[in-house]
Amino acid sequence: MKIRISSIIAFTILISLVSSGMILSYKDHSVDEYPDDTTQIRLYGEYHGIESYYDTEYDLWMGYYSEGYRNLFIELPYYTAEFLNDWMHEDDDAIIDAVFEDLQGSAAGNEYYYQFFQDIKRNCPETVFYGTEIGFECDTTGLRYLSYLEENGQKDSLKYDKAIECMRQGVEYFSDETVYEGLSLKRENYLVKNFIEAYDSVGGKVMGIYGSDHTRPDQPLYLYCQLKDHYGDNISTVRVSSIIFGENKPYRLGISATGLICLVLFIIPKLIWEKKNPVRELLKENSNKVLSLMAQYGQIAVIIVLLLFKSSDPYIKVLPEGFYFDWTIVVWTVSVILMILYEIRGIICICSKRKRRDLYSSFAGFPVAGAMLPVLAAFLLGLYSMNYILMAVSVIWETGFTGTRIALANANK
Repeated sequence: MKIRISSIIAFTILISLVSSGMILSYKDHSVDEYPDDTTQIRLYGEYHGIESYYDTEYDLWMGYYSEGYRNLFIELPYYTAEFLNDWMHEDDDAIIDAVFEDLQGSAAGNEYYYQFFQDIKRNCPETVFYGTEIGFECDTTGLRYLSYLEENGQKDSLKYDKAIECMRQGVEYFSDETVYEGLSLKRENYLVKNFIEAYDSVGGKVMGIYGSDHTRPDQPLYLYCQLKDHYGDNISTVRVSSIIFGENKPYRLGISATGLICLVLFIIPKLIWEKKNPVRELLKENSNKVLSLMAQYGQIAVIIVLLLFKSSDPYIKVLPEGFYFDWTIVVWTVSVILMILYEIRGIICICSKRKRRDLYSSFAGFPVAGAMLPVLAAFLLGLYSMNYILMAVSVIWETGFTGTRIALANANK
């Protein structure tokens, strides 16, 4: 009864940990809602001020631009975007230099964002920017834009009215005492209002770049969720960090460090044990030949696959937010723990006077620990990397070993 209870506990812990990793991974991936062929509004959430993010966004825009996109929505005030649109047709950088001088001290005032616009002007010259942010820099860029319009006889224009409204939103926002206590619903609502007005005036396929907080689909009061309520399935949201992180491709060839470590942990106690307790003849006499071959070649196949596919290594990247990983790393960690348990069991068996029957004894609640622990570890590495080859050969190995275990059990009765 003790063995059964310990096995129930061990497998309950194992299943709980693996399930938790898979569930957390699913929830994390659900933060992104990728576009399909019918999606018109494609939003991307960035971490401000980071070069790799702007590079990725530029590549995205280059791809969309080549498909015919021309309208790019950005988290800048209306008048700032209009200045940039005028600059796109100028031969010098006087306008953009003045804009970025005003932006200094803000998250947008950095050289990488500046270069982002320079690259767009050089390679995507027909781009039109739509600023939907409230009136930040209203006393610098905003006032200068009003003077610019007045000098060009556009004081009574729609542009002038929009600039005034944008500035008014900024003044109202900064007069709100709760602004620095978390989400400003006032700002978020203005972002939504400005976006809808701008998009409804242009329509068609557009790309938008905003801070990742604004584009989260799990926050009903934020920009994306409100736009989703308005536009339905016509809109998508993806974190730029998800694109940079990429995916751990299951069949990426290369020597796997994890596979090499698992091989060493598996082979050393196995070789020492079999030297002291040879079982080949016993297996040959008492086991089914088919199952015996499955056990032997399944084991070899697992070792080869583990070594040849790098996808079994932990897939982690260092991004501006810190270490970035998929929560399935929990599955990888459990696999490593199982191999450590196997090693501990092997050391105990080698240092003791245990006999052949201990090959199929339990350890840490896992029955037939000598085979089950490494097989489970290999299967979980296959699950972590979604490498179906590794999962399949792990099952073959375990199926074959079941037969040899029964043979050994019968022989030792």
